[in-house]
Amino acid sequence: MVDRLVSSRNLDAQLQAALPPATRTLKVSVVEGLHVLDLRHLAGGAAAVDEVLTANHLTALPKPGTCLSDDPWQVWIGPTQSLLLTAIGRVADDVLAKLHPGCNGLACVVDQSAGWLVFELLGPGVDELLPRLFDAGAIPWHAGQGARARFMDISAVVMRVTPDRVLLAVERPHASYAAQWIGHAWRAAPGSMQTMATDCAVRDR
Repeated sequence: MVDRLVSSRNLDAQLQAALPPATRTLKVSVVEGLHVLDLRHLAGGAAAVDEVLTANHLTALPKPGTCLSDDPWQVWIGPTQSLLLTAIGRVADDVLAKLHPGCNGLACVVDQSAGWLVFELLGPGVDELLPRLFDAGAIPWHAGQGARARFMDISAVVMRVTPDRVLLAVERPHASYAAQWIGHAWRAAPGSMQTMATDCAVRDR
């Protein structure tokens, strides 16, 4: 069984303090309870991975620069590697059972749930925020795009799942650092300050 991902209270407090306050144009939150599975295969092993995915009614392995579906999400991160992210325990358990290391000579899945933390960026403000965090060539501008990318000076996986919804996955030791950069970048964005001022004025009426 895959245990539900639970972060420490101390980490939760640090993240919440660092993340920007929600506005009408952007809400940033941590996606709780996600299973993160690393699907790997050698030459000739992609078919074994596709077979397991198909048995769980999932799309076959994603192509370069793409992310697939909506929980479970799949994203291409290398020629022989992709990530599957899901809150559905049954799917995670089945993929792990059928592709656990050692059961197939050409493919396997590694449970990396404890090693990743996923942020959800929601709202039209994501188009203003992302250029402050990624190089232009790494930004997924359209739904269905995703890849491993350089986030400031760390590695991350970024996925545009809908026009106004982006998932950003980072290795858990960098979670607080990532949250601080997200908060700093959004507060520095000109449009965010205008939105915050408008929201405050509305609340004060």
